[in-house]
Order: sequence, then structure tokens, then C-alpha cells
Amino acid sequence: MRPDDARAVVDALRSAGFDFAATLPATQVHSLQTEIHADPDILSVAVTNEGEGAAICAGAWMAGKVPFMVIETSGILVATYALLRCHATFGVPTLLLSTYRGQLGEQEWYAVQTGAALPGILEAMRIPSVVVEDVEDLRGALLDARRSMDASMHPVSVVLGGRVTRAVDKATELASHGQAPAGG
Repeated sequence: MRPDDARAVVDALRSAGFDFAATLPATQVHSLQTEIHADPDILSVAVTNEGEGAAICAGAWMAGKVPFMVIETSGILVATYALLRCHATFGVPTLLLSTYRGQLGEQEWYAVQTGAALPGILEAMRIPSVVVEDVEDLRGALLDARRSMDASMHPVSVVLGGRVTRAVDKATELASHGQAPAGG
């Protein structure tokens, strides 16, 4: 994810009222996680497991915060038990902001199966979701997610599509191909 896009995502999260984040290291959203941890208006905690993140988000919600988790596609699978046992059972709204590894266009063989399973897993858990393919659409998606969370008292999912998470700035792209940026 490009740093400018990461800043736009954080602005959109704040605009929608999200003020607590649980994050787990993820390469595709590293710049987003960096922006979140640097933002003084968002209390953030780095966690060691997605289930732990879900539980911490539940505690944050009970303390009056509006929580979200930033995780990879596989993190939804790992957090399933905590989300069903705690969030669904007791009505704890949390935004699941995840990558979409395994989506059409994926280049990593190991991610294909988790991506194929993601829509069905979310549906089985009755977690409404939307895939966002353009950062410009994220502000509206996050506002909709917040409205749904408030109305349903249930987790919701905003999935960052590959065109958002695989995008890098031009200098990084050139460097990855062994080229120097113009003028540099």
C-alpha cells in the first residue's frame, strides 16, 4: 500500500469515528499500520494473534471505544472462534479491515485457497462485508461499516482488494526492478 493511500485510510477511519486499533504485522498493509500507530487520535495495540486482537477489541468496545482490527485474509480465519464466541454471541461490534490475499490476480500460490474461502467464511459467520478496490471508495465504505456496526451490534468486514494493497509508490516499484527514479 502506498504511504499516501495509508494516510487516506487513516483519515477515513477517523472520519467514521474509529478510535481503537488492534494490528498484527502484515506486509501488504505495513504502511497503514505505521500510520495507525503514529496517529495520536487512535489508540493502537500490536497483538500476537488475531483471536487475541478480537478479544482486546471487545474490551475496548466495552470501555467506550470504536474498535477495528487490521489483519491479513488468513487472520479472519484465525479469529473465527473469538469472533463467534464473543462478538456474535454478546453483540460486540468490531470492524475487520483485512487484506484480500488469494483474490483474482494473486501471485502467491500459498494465498489462493484462503482468498477463495474468505467470502464463504464471512457469510457463514453472518458478517456483512464489502471489497474495496479503490482508496477513493474507502471513506464511504467505512461510514457504511460504522452504521451497520451501530445498528447490528455485530462485526463487519471491509476487505482491501489487491489493487489497494498491492499498490506501491513509483520509487518503490522502480527500485524493485533495479531502476533509479528519474532525477535520482
